[in-house]
Formats: sequence, structure tokens, C-alpha cells
Amino acid sequence: MRETENRLPRSETTFVFPQRLSARLDGISAFPVTIVEAPSGFGKTTAVREFLKSLQHNSRQSWYTCFGEHPSKVWEGVCRLFGNVDIDVARRLKELFPPTVETLPDIAELMRECRCDAATFLVIDNYQLFESPIPYHIAHAFSAHSNPNLHMLFITQPLPTFEIAVQDANIHRLGTRDFFFDRENTARLCRTAGARMTEKEIDRIQSVSEGWVSAILLQASNYIETGAFADARDMDALVETAIWNRMTGEEHEFLLGLSLLDAFSPRQAAIMAGGPTLPEHLLKMLKNGFFISYIADKGVYSLHSILNDYLKQRFENQPREFAEIMIRRAGAACAAASDYFPAAQFFSRVRDYGAILSMPLTTSYLNEQKEKDIVGFLERFVGECPEQTLQEYPFALLTFAFQFMKSGKRALFSQMVRLLRAIADAPSGLPESTVSRIRGETALLLSFTEFNDIAKMSAYHREALLHLNMSEDADPPKTVVFGSTPWTFGVASVLCLYWSKSGELDTELALMGECMPWYVKLSNGHGTGADSVMRAEACLYRGEETEAEAASHKALYQARSARQTSISLCAELVLARLAVLRGDGEAYATARKSLCGYRKEFPERSVVRMVELCLASLDLLLGRTEGIPDWLRDVESIKKTLYIQGHACGLILYGKLLLLEKRFPELYGLTEPAMEFAYGMNYELPRLCQHIYLAAAYTEEGREDEAENHLSRALRIALPDRIYLPFAELGTTLLPLLENAKAGFNMKQMNSLIALCKRHSSGAASVRRHLDPSTALLTPREREIALLAKERCSTREIASRLFISENTVKSALKIIYGKLEVHSKNELATMDF
Repeated sequence: MRETENRLPRSETTFVFPQRLSARLDGISAFPVTIVEAPSGFGKTTAVREFLKSLQHNSRQSWYTCFGEHPSKVWEGVCRLFGNVDIDVARRLKELFPPTVETLPDIAELMRECRCDAATFLVIDNYQLFESPIPYHIAHAFSAHSNPNLHMLFITQPLPTFEIAVQDANIHRLGTRDFFFDRENTARLCRTAGARMTEKEIDRIQSVSEGWVSAILLQASNYIETGAFADARDMDALVETAIWNRMTGEEHEFLLGLSLLDAFSPRQAAIMAGGPTLPEHLLKMLKNGFFISYIADKGVYSLHSILNDYLKQRFENQPREFAEIMIRRAGAACAAASDYFPAAQFFSRVRDYGAILSMPLTTSYLNEQKEKDIVGFLERFVGECPEQTLQEYPFALLTFAFQFMKSGKRALFSQMVRLLRAIADAPSGLPESTVSRIRGETALLLSFTEFNDIAKMSAYHREALLHLNMSEDADPPKTVVFGSTPWTFGVASVLCLYWSKSGELDTELALMGECMPWYVKLSNGHGTGADSVMRAEACLYRGEETEAEAASHKALYQARSARQTSISLCAELVLARLAVLRGDGEAYATARKSLCGYRKEFPERSVVRMVELCLASLDLLLGRTEGIPDWLRDVESIKKTLYIQGHACGLILYGKLLLLEKRFPELYGLTEPAMEFAYGMNYELPRLCQHIYLAAAYTEEGREDEAENHLSRALRIALPDRIYLPFAELGTTLLPLLENAKAGFNMKQMNSLIALCKRHSSGAASVRRHLDPSTALLTPREREIALLAKERCSTREIASRLFISENTVKSALKIIYGKLEVHSKNELATMDF
């Protein structure tokens, strides 16, 4: 156990804690990180808060309480905690969102650099509500320092079991058993609460409570009021006897309403009470109520889950009229806090469709809710809402239609378009300028029915521009549909989206150059630079370096001028891939750093995911798989995270991951869904990549006929447009096959392709040497894993020390053994690398 010697002087506390718990709390000031993990109702927050109160004159203390907000907001809150300690570390920490296995070493390094000259305690409460697949590993990274003044505390209910808790001498742990009260401490707690009991009564309360602090306090409270114990062992009965039965009818209604909200401000509480302000007696109840907490860092109140669970059960049995009043108030309370999705869910329960349609459910807002299944909600909503009501809100129909289009809900998209056309055909009193806007926006939506036929889409764009020019606010004629939606729909490649037919790429490039100006004018800049970046990608895929670089810089200039982040990211990725091809490690590192910077400047969900796509693409180029985000490791997660336009593009990376990790059966199983997505969207690049991956996999398994078949199919797609890079990015793996295939294809093209394969293999090796000069054969992470394995560390120990999962270690070891041509750790121990 790693401890420090500077124990802080403490003041006395009036709270009672078991001797074991007090001793464990004393250990907090001796560790960089403490994890307090126990179920609801065990007094975790109270214990930590009271312990820290005893130190408050000798230390700095800051809290952040999670309430299930977006992970980026939680991370900002954590960074604000560090703003009171080391402002530079706080700033740099913010740039590392989202925390992933790749960024954990960076977090650890920041902790080692953090300057903290006074005893400081930073507390993150309700940590289980932070949406992260690696909660233990994040806490582990924060413990990687030796500053005796800096302490972080993570208060949490039991975390998901899919991540094994990291064992670390720098982490102090308090668990469920630390919070149970023995008989002696139960007696002390009851006396402190004002309940004077006989020895027999103490035995009784210890028996029925089983040492659970919440049950002890409820029984003590009931004993003080009635002189007797509640005849119940279950918590609901205790809550009913000790709390519910002592309240007035008005207080009952108030609490039942509040149980609908996760947390609430005084203003929201007033809305739930049915008035403009909260009556004094109800405000007093909030401040002094049992199981009601005020979360100072959020400025809100919260009902303890024990009380909340009891109230929700009672709410289910309330008369329908009362329930609907409270549900409608809950919707209004959420809307008042700009929480429109929860508000819409409440209003939907009482069929208040007008309230939903009246809220500002803009495209930008809906985009941020994508991973919360907002489209599923909208699907249910439009299925229930009368069409006549929907038609009263045409601009809501526009935003809903756009969401349905991006999610592949064709029938619902068609329904929205039909209603919009009906409004335009019979406007019933709408101003002509509004009708023109509706017609223009509808024409834009209809362009996606011809998605990626550039000419047909452009015809709709020109029609949309004609109508929008006739609306009152037509200077400039800007569409309102897109909001913050990336022009690429979150995909880091324009060519992946718009190369739709083998042999037609040059025609499509020309069409893109001709048609994009119409769309850019229509959208007031949305998509600026897309034609340039598509040309840059085409040149890169053809091995035309100078042209690719020039077109990328042109695209960057255009996109940045119009603040088109998705286009900028596509261009940055081309430059990074070009650096790999050239073997320019310094340029690669610069490009990668530039990509990471976008997460800091643009924290929107879509940008964060696009950056992850770009970084994953680069990692896979260099043969690295350990830093790939979890959502890119599963087909269903890819479909949930990306819009339908991006599914096939996401599967390109997933297929490459399976190939590199030699998970060939899974790769073969991916073929059918990957091809279906690609054919359904008229995408050539995903089809090409899948055939290339299959050729490589069959080659490694010695299935030459199948490998040759898929290579031939890939060449027939690629050669008419001189698309060489997808082959080259597998290095020299396919060289024997390509040499054998020369006779059946254009010899000049095949020679160019083979030369590019050799160049890319050499370039990738040079970049790896730049990143870690000590080795060219293994990637930096592979070498770390190999060195630990050579020291006879177990898989679990390696995972713990490198902040990665055990599955990642196992996959990496398989690749390492293959590269070094060994078969076990015993053989690895004899290697020099």
C-alpha cells in the first residue's frame, strides 16, 4: 500500500461511523485516489462529506456530482475541479476528452505534472452515471502521481462488471462491508439521533436493520415519533411508517411529483408544486427533509433513491387525473431547464402533442441526442400524433423528416414529405414567403432520395434555391434543416460517400466541382470544400502525392473559412495518410496532433466521433488496434453511433480491425452485412475494401483460390479508376498475389499498384520508427506489451499497468507472436527487441 505521512489534523464530527469505517476514511488523505463503492443507501456521500468537513480548515475541497448528463459535460466538470489546483493541467486535461485507452497514459502524465502545494480533495460523486466503458481505468490514470497533497475521490454505486477493477497500490478502496454498523455503533447512532433505547431495543433494531445505516435511521426516527419500531424489515415499509405517514396531503402530492425528476432546481420544484414560487413550508421540507439532499455544485435538490423508489411505486397507483397533472408539470419543469427530450417524453405520456411540437427541437439539439435513441422516440411520436396536429407545425416536420432520412426510416420520411407537400399545396392562411420556404426545404429533403447521384441531387438543390429565394429572409437563402449536422454525416471521407460506380470517378469529381457551388449557396456555406477534399482523396488513392497535398490544403482553407469542421477533418486525415505514405514521422505527428485539437475546439458529439474515426484510421494504418474505441469494435454500436450514410464506411474500419487481429471467422461473417450496406448505398469503396480484406485473410490461411478470387474482384473495381491505396495500406501482404495477377490486368497499372504497396510499407515502418526509434518491427504499444510479457507478467497485470483491457492484451500478443515468429512467453523471453 502506498501511503504518505502528512496526516491532516481533524476537528470533531457529530456524526457516528463504525470504527472500521472511520479507520478507512482516515486513509483517504494517504492516497492519490480513493474509490468509495457501495449500493444506494449506505451513506457513502454523507461519510465522505463529514470526513472532509473535519479537514476543511486545513485543506481545499471541491465537488462535482454527476446526474447522467452528456459525458462531455461531466468531463468539463472534472476539469473545473482541477482549475482550482493547476489551471494549465485543467486546460490540457479538457483536450483529452473523451478519455479512452489511448489517452489514459496522457492523463497519467498530466497528473505527474500537476502542481499542488496545499492539501486538496477533489470529489466526483455519482460516478456510476458517467457514461464510460473504462471507469476503473480512468480512476487508475488519475492516481499516477506522487504528490502527497492531491487526492481524488470517486463515490459510486457498484460499477458494471464487464470491466475488471484495476488493482493499484495508489488507490484506496472503501466497499460495502466497510459501511455496515455493528451493535455498539448502532446504539451510538440511535443516541446521537435522539432515540433513547433499552439494550433489548438496541438488539431489536440491530436485528431488523442488519447494520444498514438507512434502516437504522428510519427506525430511530420512527421510535422518536411513536415510541415504537416500525414492524417491517423491508425498506419500503420503513419509509412508509417513518416518513410518508407523517406528511400532509399537500406534501404527499409534492413529493410524488418530484419523484418524476432525477434532480430539480427550486424553480422546477415550484413548477411541480403548481405555482410561480415555492411556498415557504415546502421549501423548508426540501431543506430539512429525510432523504432529500442539496447538491451545491449543481444548485439542485435530489431525492435519495430509497425515497424515490418508494414514491415511484406509489405514483403508479395514483388516480389518472392526478398522475397526468404531475406528468405535464414534469414536462414543463424539464422544458424550463432546456431539457427538451425528457420534456417531450413526459408530454408524450399525456398525449400533449402540441407541447412537444412547440418546443425548439432543432436539428442541432436532436443531433446531440442521437445516441439516446431520439429517433426511436420520434418514430413512436409521429405514429401516435394525429396528422392534422402535425401539419400545424411544418418546421417541426422538416426537422423530423431530416432525422428519419439520416436514420434510414424511409416510410416515416415519406410520410413527413407527404404532409409538407400537402401544406404547400393548401397553405390555409400561411404567408406566401413561408410557403416558399417550406417548398424549398422540402425540395432539399427530396434530394436525399437520390443520395449519391450527384447530378440528380443537384437538380433538387437548384429547385430548393429557387423557392428559398422567394422567401422573406432570402438574403442569403439559407436552409434551416441541417443545423449542426456534418456535411459528411459524420464520415471522415467524401470519396467513400460519393464514389458510386467503378470507372466513373473522374466524371463524379467533375460533377462535384460543378454542383457544389449551387448547394453551398443554398446552405450558406454548408459543405464548403467538399469537392476539393474529394479530389484530394482521389489523388491520394492514386498515389499522386503532390496533387493530393495541394487539394487538401485548398480544402482546408475553404472549409475553415466557412467553419465546416467535417470537411476540415477529412482534409487533415488526407494529410496524415500522405505523411505515412511518405514515411514522414514528424509530419504524421503534427497531423495527428492537429486532429486531436478539434475535440477541444468543437465538443459536439459528431465532431468527437469524427475525430475518433480519423485516429482509428491512422492507428489501423500503422497496425495498431489497442486504441480503437469500443463503439468501433461492434457492428451494432457502429450502427447506433453513425447515421445510416456512414454504416458501410464504419465497417471498413471494423473489417480492418478484424483482419489485423486475425479474427478471420468474424471477418468472413461480416462480409454479407458489409456488402449489403455498400450495395444499398451505391458505395464502391466499402465493397473494394471488403474484397481486399478477404483476399488478405484467405492468403494468411493458405486458401489461395479464394484469395485470388477476391483479389480479382477487388482489382476489377479499383483499376478502372486507378484506386491503388487500399491495397497498399496492407503493406506487402498482398504482393505475391498481385504479382501472380499481373497477367490478367493492365500491366502498367499493376506495376504502379505494386510499387505503391512497397512504398507504403516502407513509409509506415519509417513512421513507426519515428514514434518509437527503439523498434521498427513492433508498434510502440506492442513493444510495451511484449516487454511486460517477457518479464512474465500475466495478461491481467499487463492490462492493469497499461490501462487497457485483457482482451486487447490477448489480441496484441497474438500479433506480437506472429511478427516475432514465436509461440509462447517462454520463447518471447529469449528474444531481443
